[in-house]
Parts: sequence; structure tokens; C-alpha cells
Amino acid sequence: MASFLKKKLPVLPQYTRAELMNHSEALFAVKAEVLAGALHEAAHQTFSIEEAQARINQFLKAKVNE
Repeated sequence: MASFLKKKLPVLPQYTRAELMNHSEALFAVKAEVLAGALHEAAHQTFSIEEAQARINQFLKAKVNE
């Protein structure tokens, strides 16, 4: 019999907005204001480092409406 092992995806640590904003320059090389803008419309309150970085990248690439 072949047994199948279920591989779990690694659970990434989650951080609050405040924690990420306090360390935004060290973690993401952006000011806290940029991170605040990137996370502004997010529904949840905790983020992984990777998720926050992806939101920052998307925020910085967004076109400005005049």
C-alpha cells in the first residue's frame, strides 16, 4: 500500500500593522507612510513579511489618478 503524506505549507509568522510600521525602514526600506498607504484598504489586521512586501510593491507601481 502506498501512503500519501500530506505536506503542509509552512505557516508564515503574522505581524500587526503597528509592528510592521515600527520597523518599515529596516524590513522594507520604505517610510512608515508608504506602508500605511499600502495596507490602507486591507481588510485584515495581520500580515506576513512577504504579503506586506507584495502590497508595498503593488502600491508603489500603482498609477496616480489626477
